[in-house]
Amino acid sequence: MRKLSFLAAFAVMSLVSTTTFAQEVEETVIEAVAQQEDKVEIQVSELPETVTATLAADFADYSADKAFKTMQDEKEVYWVALSKEDANIKVLFDAEGKVVEQKDGDL
Repeated sequence: MRKLSFLAAFAVMSLVSTTTFAQEVEETVIEAVAQQEDKVEIQVSELPETVTATLAADFADYSADKAFKTMQDEKEVYWVALSKEDANIKVLFDAEGKVVEQKDGDL
């Protein structure tokens, strides 16, 4: 009888932890989708001067193909797709023109 109650308790605990994990995963996915939905394409010419100054100084070999404005941590940020010859990168800038993140690939 003791083994049976231990087994039942173990099954209940497993179910609770699985449900909690599934909820955490679902919340993470919802946040990621919400961030993607908030990304608005803008003209490269609409980027702030601070961002265009950083592009000219640090990414002069690249051409800006696309730009997107979005919010991150309640601050406005800008994704810019850059390309040169066979290389494509995407760079995330804050409103002050500082590089926050850089990745290989297209947006």
